[in-house]
Amino acid sequence: MKTSLRITAGFLIILSAVTTASALMKPGQKFLPFSLKNIDEKEYTVTMENGRLTLIVTETAAGKSQARKTHPAAVLIDFWATWCVPCREAMPYMQKLHEKYKPGDSQDIGGLRLFGIALDERGSRVVRPFYQKLKITYPMLADSTSGQPSDGILRTAQDMKKPYDAITIPVVYLIDATGTITHVHQGFKPEHIAELEEAIKKAVAGGKG
Repeated sequence: MKTSLRITAGFLIILSAVTTASALMKPGQKFLPFSLKNIDEKEYTVTMENGRLTLIVTETAAGKSQARKTHPAAVLIDFWATWCVPCREAMPYMQKLHEKYKPGDSQDIGGLRLFGIALDERGSRVVRPFYQKLKITYPMLADSTSGQPSDGILRTAQDMKKPYDAITIPVVYLIDATGTITHVHQGFKPEHIAELEEAIKKAVAGGKG
């Protein structure tokens, strides 16, 4: 009986691991549009318009909102949390990718846009002081935005957590100009970065115009 129970328990553990792995979105799937606030209160919306990957950055100053729309060649999203050690280990590598492939200040088409998606439940209240200690310059999206539930856009990091399977973090997704996921990895190893950079090079080269 004990042997049978051990076999059953072992099977359930393996089944759980396989189920978790298979839940990750796969290369070839379309990404799910999202809209979140950076720790500086700017809103970043990543969606599709006319078949093109589209980034809309909205900033409110003196009661007036201004939005800038661009079409990156690729978007990289990195799910993390302040308490996640592997996430923090990956950040310097992510920063280097950001610096190397980001678009110019006035560039409206092409380049890589990299976003950290913070899963801390207290959002920017926790993330902002953490971020200020780091030499990281890519946006850290932590807070929710408002919108209609029917627009199909995920508007909180927690809403993104389940469909993107950001349960065991870090989880990284690269999305090309057609809205297609081209690279996924979970956890962090230095070799992940080499594989990721190769995928970025292809995406950036293919989405310049």
